[in-house]
Amino acid sequence: MQTNDGQIIKPYSIAAGLDYPGIGPLLAFLIKSGRAKAVHVTDSEALKAAFELTRLEGIIPALETAHALACLGKIKFHRNDILVINLSGRGDKDLATYMKNIENESYL
Repeated sequence: MQTNDGQIIKPYSIAAGLDYPGIGPLLAFLIKSGRAKAVHVTDSEALKAAFELTRLEGIIPALETAHALACLGKIKFHRNDILVINLSGRGDKDLATYMKNIENESYL
């Protein structure tokens, strides 16, 4: 997240809320202390998860939430686990991004 001289490297994600580099030190602390776990999710995986939720439930998630949904397939759950998902944000503000990517038939 930094160059050799300590400058912040500009991150990129289609989800504007995930591009904020200033949160890096807090996340690093939480992960190192064992209070959080990081899961890598690509923009493509997030879009696929968003289209799946929209197709199955009629809910258009915000792109940030779509990244959280995409990580569900990467986490091992036990049979009796209870999963609560907070679908924060509004997907309607991200419709232009969704429409730009809908032509990729692998999302449908």
